[in-house]
Amino acid sequence: MENHAMVAADRSGTIRIWSSGAEKLFGYPAADAVAQKLDLIIPEEYRTQHWAGFTKAMETGAAGLDGQSTDIPVKCRSGAVTVFPASFMLLRDSRRDVIGAMVIFGPSG
Repeated sequence: MENHAMVAADRSGTIRIWSSGAEKLFGYPAADAVAQKLDLIIPEEYRTQHWAGFTKAMETGAAGLDGQSTDIPVKCRSGAVTVFPASFMLLRDSRRDVIGAMVIFGPSG
């Protein structure tokens, strides 16, 4: 799992979990990532689309990618945008209310 990155954000899009794999794949230490907005790793050209979908998912409790795997572009600390295979899931509390989202990224290539 050390080659996989787990990133979880709350309903506002603030990073709450940043695994050691995320440090390795993306180049940001957890101390620089946790408590930052997801914009840290969202390439600028994808932000409008990302936030529209993220906001809708948090409001409705549904997302087309929930439980699915896809390729997601990430802006790494180096400034490079790299596409990683990833699995997306909504996070829910005991009442099944959406409390955030998590993505598990695998190594590229």
